[in-house]
Amino acid sequence: MRRFLLFLSVLLCWPATFAQTSEVKTVLFLLPFFGEEYSSYNSGNISTVADVDNEPMFSLVSFWEGAQLALDEYENSFQRINVVVKDITYDNVKLMRILEDEQLMNQVDLIIGPFFAPQFEIAANYAKTHQIPIVNPFTSKQDILENNEYVYKVQSSKESEAEMVKQFWRTENRASDILIWTERGADIPALRACERYFTKLDVPYEFALDDGKNNIKKHLKPATHQVVLPFFQQQTTVIANMRSLGVEEDFPNTVFVIPEEWLDIEALEVEYLNKLNVHFFSDYFVDEEKDSTLVFISNFVERYDTPPDLKRFSFQGYDITKYFVELMLHDFDTSKVRFSPIAMKFNFQKTENGGYENHGMFLLQLKDYKVQVAD
Repeated sequence: MRRFLLFLSVLLCWPATFAQTSEVKTVLFLLPFFGEEYSSYNSGNISTVADVDNEPMFSLVSFWEGAQLALDEYENSFQRINVVVKDITYDNVKLMRILEDEQLMNQVDLIIGPFFAPQFEIAANYAKTHQIPIVNPFTSKQDILENNEYVYKVQSSKESEAEMVKQFWRTENRASDILIWTERGADIPALRACERYFTKLDVPYEFALDDGKNNIKKHLKPATHQVVLPFFQQQTTVIANMRSLGVEEDFPNTVFVIPEEWLDIEALEVEYLNKLNVHFFSDYFVDEEKDSTLVFISNFVERYDTPPDLKRFSFQGYDITKYFVELMLHDFDTSKVRFSPIAMKFNFQKTENGGYENHGMFLLQLKDYKVQVAD
């Protein structure tokens, strides 16, 4: 309950301004707090932190909490930062009223959000017209970058994942050393991205087509370094195939690069994945032994009486806010930003005739039942 009350008090306290110099930089947050639903909201249902997080209107509270911790770091700096927070969900009319507020928008140097696609498109068009950098934290859609050099897409694309597979390539690679294991006729975006990228760079690879009998085993060579990228449309196929492999002998020279979401399949026991040399790509990873992580966790708990969580976007709120405020303060010159994120990697690349996409990802592995950065 204390966290819920704290959230309400935050909305009453912002916008805020830090430090005292003549130059002012303004950040506009367009966050979905679902305030329009508050009149029908029953606060009597709130008794635990989990209750708060399960409410749609509070689904991104932790993102904003992490963002506040990043903004707090500028309180005693020489840079004056004005922070404006607006509640934007699906209401296009409300969004247009904000964008048409010339007194506000003439001050804005950076926009973070909105989070939903139709509203982001409206805001991005405005940002392009008025030359204001705008950040989309979580979408994987490529089209938001087209013909708009002011858009920053934080989420990496499937093409970025395919690009990172090159870590496994060797100059002597043959087609049989890189296997795409899938079903005949499968139409999976990540699979198509791998095909496009490998073809573009003339990387040899072979298809190992699943026939329901786990025929991948006949393609595996115990003495050869191989990379297997499995793509299946049905969860039942994923479970059956990975279980079957997991009870076989070890494949010491084979790396299985699986989709990250497979780790969330409850019926896919982790013991099978742990036995295989499973790797995966992720936009987020927290090393809880790093000093910076421990400091952030301590500050978060002290302020909000609850630990930060990747699934509630606590770390992402901090990293995204801190990075883009630093970028704003350095006139959007990425080479001058020295911030080291806690749970993310930032490597923005300009797309042809468009905006900037983050190519920073983690290559992780499951080893001894623990997720860690790949060796």
